[in-house]
Amino acid sequence: MPKLDHATFIARLKGRSINAAELRSAHPELDTGSIPGNGVIAGTTENLEKLWEIVDSFDHDGNVNTISDDAALSIANWLFTRAGNGQASGSAGDWRKIAQAGDRSITEKTAAHKTAIDRIGVGLYYGDHSRFHEDILRGNRSTLQGEIDAMSAGNWRLGALEPGAVEIENSSGQSVRLQESSCIGWVMQNVRAAYGGADHGERSDEINQRVKEADLRGTVLCEELQKDGWTAIFYSPRTADDLAGAGEREKLGALNMAKAGSRVWKSPIAGSDGVRCDAVITGYRGMAPNSETEAQLQKLENVPFFVGVANGGIHTFVGHNGKVCDFHWTAQPDDKDAMTENPIREWKWDTGLYMVPPGYW
Repeated sequence: MPKLDHATFIARLKGRSINAAELRSAHPELDTGSIPGNGVIAGTTENLEKLWEIVDSFDHDGNVNTISDDAALSIANWLFTRAGNGQASGSAGDWRKIAQAGDRSITEKTAAHKTAIDRIGVGLYYGDHSRFHEDILRGNRSTLQGEIDAMSAGNWRLGALEPGAVEIENSSGQSVRLQESSCIGWVMQNVRAAYGGADHGERSDEINQRVKEADLRGTVLCEELQKDGWTAIFYSPRTADDLAGAGEREKLGALNMAKAGSRVWKSPIAGSDGVRCDAVITGYRGMAPNSETEAQLQKLENVPFFVGVANGGIHTFVGHNGKVCDFHWTAQPDDKDAMTENPIREWKWDTGLYMVPPGYW
């Protein structure tokens, strides 16, 4: 084993238990005092991240995402051999279900919105920066009714106004609920559906609460997904030279940090450490990608469901099967393009992260 990467280390030990006394006996040079546990180091992502950093301190290849020195590899091999078998927090079958449910959620929710517009003139979503939303905040029911009349040819009436939603009704007693959304709101809805598809609703509730506490930061969502074993892939369609020539210092800095295996985009909230980049894809805008980049792009295009952020968290998105799906926060309820999809190779944002479920990278 000439080289071992961070993602493989985490994946091989996730859910397994490590006897702390046996580890100290075999490798007394290791200081694992910072890892909690009554004699047993549980194979949680948090514990394994700390353990990786300890093992990497015995390596000198200059990359915090790989180890290649004999001393560090010897420790890793001992861990792989001696760690006890345990039930991982998410089995391969669970992650397949989560990815499939996320893919299905994007497809079905987008289709339902567009079908509603075709059927009644009004869709199921509106943006939280739309004119419609501004009229809701003003409590201007007459203006809202005028908008609904124009969209529905006068066939639907304004009903109840709820926090984050509006109900409309027709003369037959049918009702339709219109939901407020945004880029991060759309993402969280699909993440909840993905985790719920594998009966991991409790974990999705935890993630949702953490993101709310972080003022809806997409980068914190990425941190939470990484705790669950998701792979963080940094992307920069433009090369480092291109970014440097254009004076894009922040984007270039993030790309260089990702290449070095450093954590990027730490949030100014308690408990945030940023996201460790497991891989980097760069150099495919306005140029033919080299063989390595082409292989990475093809691999990403085969992922059924992914989550991501762009430009330090300015924008958050989901995607499936090689396409990024954005929600546009200025969309009116009759806008079929409230959600748009674009191939990852053509997507306009310069730098960001794709978070890929375990087993797909």
